[in-house]
Amino acid sequence: MAIMKTHFFNISFEHKDLMKMLIKMTEYQENMFPQDSRKIANNVKGVSVMDAVNPYNEPLDNIYHILSRLNLESNVQDSEFKEINLHNVNKLIDEINDEVDNIVNIKEGIVKEKEENDEAVILLRNLEESKISVDDVKNTKYITCRFGKIPVNEFTKIQYYRDYEFIFKELNRSKQYVWIVYAGLTNSISQIDNAFSSMSFEQITLPDFAHGKIHEAINELTEESIAMEKYINKMDSKLEGVKNKYQEKLLDTFTSLYNLKKLYDHCRYVVDFSQKASIYTFSSYDLKEIETIFKNIDSVKVMELPVNIYENRNITAPILVKNNSFFKPFENILSVALGDTFDPTIFVAVITMVIGAICVGDIGVGALLIVLGFLFTIKKTNNFGGMLKRIGAAILIGGLFYGTVFYQIELYQPLFNLPLHVIHTFLFGFSVWIIAIIILIIAKKVTRKSIKI
Repeated sequence: MAIMKTHFFNISFEHKDLMKMLIKMTEYQENMFPQDSRKIANNVKGVSVMDAVNPYNEPLDNIYHILSRLNLESNVQDSEFKEINLHNVNKLIDEINDEVDNIVNIKEGIVKEKEENDEAVILLRNLEESKISVDDVKNTKYITCRFGKIPVNEFTKIQYYRDYEFIFKELNRSKQYVWIVYAGLTNSISQIDNAFSSMSFEQITLPDFAHGKIHEAINELTEESIAMEKYINKMDSKLEGVKNKYQEKLLDTFTSLYNLKKLYDHCRYVVDFSQKASIYTFSSYDLKEIETIFKNIDSVKVMELPVNIYENRNITAPILVKNNSFFKPFENILSVALGDTFDPTIFVAVITMVIGAICVGDIGVGALLIVLGFLFTIKKTNNFGGMLKRIGAAILIGGLFYGTVFYQIELYQPLFNLPLHVIHTFLFGFSVWIIAIIILIIAKKVTRKSIKI
């Protein structure tokens, strides 16, 4: 229940120990309050803010890319800070990318070839149904034919090219495409091709063996597609093997990089003196304790400074208060300020709960406040929810003496009765609480010390 003494330190170190320092500061972040380096370095010659590009950004982005390629979730495994060799990380990234690229390139080539085969099968079936002779088409001397497909929404534009010397035949139609064959004089086919290209025409090349009996060509292409599908599945299995091989190492590396990237962002607290760097921090620890904390980092030197040395740069010492976890939620009712020597938190908590038990005591109201307190702290612990739970518990205990539920239902004969009506009891309790708070405010003012600069 005491206001703790605040110290101000300049902790200097060599640049090589930067990450060790940031890790150590994070470990003791509840008791150390580093200051924005821009306030320290402002208008000071030879001093700057350490704002270099975060070296973990690029390798982390590369790891994200690999996780995406291998269909792995980018889940942070823990919040531990572990130093990592970026050279080894980049080597791992290159190694995995090479393996994945080799498999993906082969797979994409086969997929493309299979798609061409499948489209050729569709076209051949359409030609078979339309009774067009592939041999006759291929053996024309002065006429060139093109086989392919046009998106349905583009097909209507063909009417705008009626002046061009070509003929076409619609072979089939699906939801997305119209399958056609068009022909024109060989010496003007380039102009016709440009017209159809403007309609997003996709040419499909018939295989050389697609002559004579089209049915046999369809069967041969279908068999090839089945074989290709098997090989595609084989490539997928290889990718799964790469995933299983590197999964644990990738997630561990990702977690380390993710945590170190966030840690490096704390460089905003580091002042760069060219040869060395420093962190200026307030703390409840004294000089010996700080030196003990950083003793494993050889280059560290600690110097204690007056807490108000940089007040002209808007660097003000925080008020550090230490209270039992039971009373902590009541700290905000009468918060302490710079210069205070008296922390009334425990008195506020005891007075509030005693008055709640005696003057508001009710089993139903107490239970309701406890439930509300839990609802307010479901997502995140906060002082307001904590106060509701504690005040609710006090009112519930008081209610056990009175035996009432929401002041309407009497479960049993009360163990204790106040000589006042419920409303008057509320008003009396509230008045006593206000008077008590006023007395505590006066006590804070009386015990307050002036701040010497």
